[in-house]
Amino acid sequence: MGMDRENTNQGVHAGSQDEAAHWFARLLDADCPPEERAAFERWRHADPKHAVAYRELEILWKRSAEAVKDPAILAAANRALRREPETHAPRRWLFPALAAGLAILVAAVALPRWLSTSSDPVGTAYMTTAGQQRTQQLADGSSVLLDTDSEVVVRYSSRTRRVDLLRGRAQFSVQGNHAWPFVVHAGSGTVTAVGTQFQVRLDDGATDVALLKGKLAIATQSANSSEQSASLIGGQGLSFDQSGNITPVRAIDMQQAQAWTQGKLFVHDWRLPQLLSEMNRYSYTKVEIADPSLQNIHISGVFRTGDQQTLLQMLQQGWSIRAKRVGDKQIVLSR
Repeated sequence: MGMDRENTNQGVHAGSQDEAAHWFARLLDADCPPEERAAFERWRHADPKHAVAYRELEILWKRSAEAVKDPAILAAANRALRREPETHAPRRWLFPALAAGLAILVAAVALPRWLSTSSDPVGTAYMTTAGQQRTQQLADGSSVLLDTDSEVVVRYSSRTRRVDLLRGRAQFSVQGNHAWPFVVHAGSGTVTAVGTQFQVRLDDGATDVALLKGKLAIATQSANSSEQSASLIGGQGLSFDQSGNITPVRAIDMQQAQAWTQGKLFVHDWRLPQLLSEMNRYSYTKVEIADPSLQNIHISGVFRTGDQQTLLQMLQQGWSIRAKRVGDKQIVLSR
């Protein structure tokens, strides 16, 4: 589904950003309990505007890293963080203080950049649910193919074509224009293309990039502001983690890389947990291993990403595995 954010600009930049600032400040507290972190995740996934607002705040926070090196800014932040009421007050007073300190640090470096791009469109979100794939044509003739349970936000301005990958995986087919770069923001880095076709995936804190044709430039930045960069040509790929560390460039299996775009999964000597993890992405019903002895089963073959039933039949016939449904959304495997 798509959502035009231009008509909800006020809502995104007021209510959603205020809520995002509250959650960001709360999660900075080392004593934040698991139930509050779970409540945050529910809030973030309840509305695409929430995810966008929180993602923007994360980006601003990273950009503010240099600000804490300024003694004046650091002192102001410390005063905000340590401000206490004259009488003993409930712990909830800590949250506005944290938010105030956060605002000081962010504003010092990031706010001028934010204001300088205030004329840019807020963005349009496109997303898929579990088991769904969709192709979205963009205004410049480029297109994005979203895999299952994925989301992007597209922001085109006169300076750049920006796409934020918030979750999942996407394949981008980009119309070339050297004067108008196409930049995908994902994880701790950016992927810049001119005219090319490539895939980007967010998975367990890592960002995987696979280039099908053309050229790409990748850049990352760590929390201490150190930068890394790399470039790819067709048939190559790499990964980078949340700290901005880039792996060596590697050759990719083109058939395997393109398989998901055709609803297929090419598997060569995969362990069963890896196969189940990938197949589970395409279904609301999750298959889990109850017997540890099944962990080291190795499997090869071609599977339909949305055909969970055929996978279960194959496992039961080939390895004497029993599949038992234990709820509406859970199936467990045992000997």
